[in-house]
Amino acid sequence: MLQYGPMYTLYCWFVTLRIVARYFLYRMGIGARPNFTDRWPEVQRFYRQVTRMDPRIRLRGLEHFPGSHPAVYAGNHVKLDDPFFVCYAVQEASDYAMRIRFVMRDDFFVGFPWNCMPFRMNEVAEMGGAYNISKEGVTLAQLKPLIDILLEPDSFVIFPNGSRSRSGLWFEYRDDMDAPGSVSFFLAQAQRKNPEIRVPAVPVGRTYNPVTKVSTVILGEAVWLAPKARREAQREFDDDLILAISNLVEVQMHHLLGGIFYLRSLHGLTDPISFIALENAVSVVLSSLGPDRYVESLLSEVGLTAPLLGSLDYFEGHQMVTCSAGSVTLSRERILASPPVDVHYRKANPVKFSVNQILHLPDVVAALEEVVLGAHAPADTR
Repeated sequence: MLQYGPMYTLYCWFVTLRIVARYFLYRMGIGARPNFTDRWPEVQRFYRQVTRMDPRIRLRGLEHFPGSHPAVYAGNHVKLDDPFFVCYAVQEASDYAMRIRFVMRDDFFVGFPWNCMPFRMNEVAEMGGAYNISKEGVTLAQLKPLIDILLEPDSFVIFPNGSRSRSGLWFEYRDDMDAPGSVSFFLAQAQRKNPEIRVPAVPVGRTYNPVTKVSTVILGEAVWLAPKARREAQREFDDDLILAISNLVEVQMHHLLGGIFYLRSLHGLTDPISFIALENAVSVVLSSLGPDRYVESLLSEVGLTAPLLGSLDYFEGHQMVTCSAGSVTLSRERILASPPVDVHYRKANPVKFSVNQILHLPDVVAALEEVVLGAHAPADTR
């Protein structure tokens, strides 16, 4: 098709750069501010090519896509570009018939280097579909436009935990937060204003693999708030939604190796362990997980050996382990180190970053504990 050919790509670059030029004219006081969303198919094509998004994303659960507006897509927050990855999933699921907006705090692009740039990043984000709200002291006046978005009808992405996780925890709350944001509020208000519409919340999970640099985005089954639900029912709905999001982790090789390394370090099992024993242990853990648990498809497509070696190379590159003669020696003190929660664990302690992503999955944790500490732990057959 022409739209996927080089001429269409060139056209997308022309359209996008023309919007950028118009934006700088606007900053100089010439003309109105343009919007990327006015030419979203072309801009998205440009963005995907510049960021090389296509090879960096895998989609699962698209059968759960609700098929139409309105909807609230609620997900975990692990990286700055999370909204674009969720938008990508919706566009793919809708065969590019739909696009959605996203909620962003209005103080993110403040300070150095943002204040030194010739453009305002908050404005650029708004041009791409962002709706900015205050992180603290959010008012009803700020929230009303989000309700109006659902009534249009349209959809948006929101991250109930508010802040990105640096430690790897699926939901990471700072000192000023003790509960997730209320997605049910938007559903209840939209349905109250227009009782003829039903607005689903769609749980979304993004698992970032620091070894392959590929992210898996999973759409979960849509959930619905009962009409005229009272505050207690709304809070229960929000709790159930967080639980649904938390189950959308894709279990990957680095998670399992990280869990094994952490448990061995924690319990003083410092003897070297062979590659073969590690592969056997991972195989046992995977065989114990139920069919409802999302597991990286690569582990069944190419086998365990290549992903295992890739993850070992990753951990060794961060000085978590030392590999020699087909065996692994753990850097126990580095693995057990606990950096502050606001430190980027991917660099400071990638083993704990990996473990924190799956720490809330009881079946995975139980399987790891059994394979490391249980009576049926695989023998180290070197």
